[in-house]
Amino acid sequence: MVTDRIIFQAKWIAVKESPRGFQYLERKGKNSVAVFLLKKSSVNPQQYEVLIRQQHLCLDNREVDGRFKLFPCPITGALEEGESPETAARREVYEEAGYRVQVQSFGQYIVGTQVNEICYLYYADVTAIEPDIAPQDGTYMESIGRNEWHPFDYLKDCDYAACQIGYFKLQAQLFQ
Repeated sequence: MVTDRIIFQAKWIAVKESPRGFQYLERKGKNSVAVFLLKKSSVNPQQYEVLIRQQHLCLDNREVDGRFKLFPCPITGALEEGESPETAARREVYEEAGYRVQVQSFGQYIVGTQVNEICYLYYADVTAIEPDIAPQDGTYMESIGRNEWHPFDYLKDCDYAACQIGYFKLQAQLFQ
């Protein structure tokens, strides 16, 4: 069996090349979750708001006014070794937003054609739930993030793929 050639390798990533010359990035054991927290709008209970986490993404390290640029995302995070996607989703929601919730799965997607990462999608309705203070994971990058509530339609104009995928999948699930 012919295997892919390793061009570069570090602890969490490897750059590989297939026998046909296709190069790709492999992130070792780092599938991820994206969790959409929803609550009924206080203005119109027939509509939802969504929690958006403004956070740094490694794809763009620009600084604005001496700080890293932040991007709108759902609650996101990587699966830890041996952890199920659902457990990771609940852990990340608590770490980043302080909510203790049960999550509902609504699919998954491959993050990009150049990587082997699967992102598992979840949502939870947090209407009438009071969060604890989010403990965070202790990293600088997580500490500079912030949570904001937006109308549900905010997701469709978001640049982050998980937001756009979440918008269409959640719209079909919640509003049918």
